[in-house]
Amino acid sequence: MWRERLTEFSDCLQLGLLVCAASIPVVTVGPAFAAGCRVVSRWRDGESPPMFATFRDEFVRRLRGGVPFSAAVVVAILLLSVDLALVEAGVPGGQFFAVLFPVMLVALLVVALRTCSVVAVHQKWIPALRAAARLSLDIRGSALLAGAIVTAGVLVWMQPLMLLLVAGPVTLAAVGTAR
Repeated sequence: MWRERLTEFSDCLQLGLLVCAASIPVVTVGPAFAAGCRVVSRWRDGESPPMFATFRDEFVRRLRGGVPFSAAVVVAILLLSVDLALVEAGVPGGQFFAVLFPVMLVALLVVALRTCSVVAVHQKWIPALRAAARLSLDIRGSALLAGAIVTAGVLVWMQPLMLLLVAGPVTLAAVGTAR
């Protein structure tokens, strides 16, 4: 029993390494998470496909629409980060925006991760984005996914090497909250 759980845990961490490696060119973050979500979905359906081959095939399949999606998300994250830096510099009304911008950033990441989990099952990115926006209205699931994102962020902030591993559990959380 404990060996099965340990195997699942190590597979999750290995998946995190694959997602991290595939995300090195920043504009491939979306396809990398979508491929990871597809692997996790197949695990949850009771299949046990070879992880690397399945991940590679899904990653290549999701690249076409995923690169523009990833670029748009990265630009939105950069804009929110710059706005947050300006607020911290002492802009009038900064206290309100100092709370609003991080919440908007987490909400953006929730919708982006949900899009990746939906696109892993469906074929197109735009319909997946619409479905993810509807899924994000589920307060409990979105709060759980936001908690996973914040926890991953804190882990990476405390120990930057955790960046190599946290993508696996975050992917698992994205698929788990979508079901």
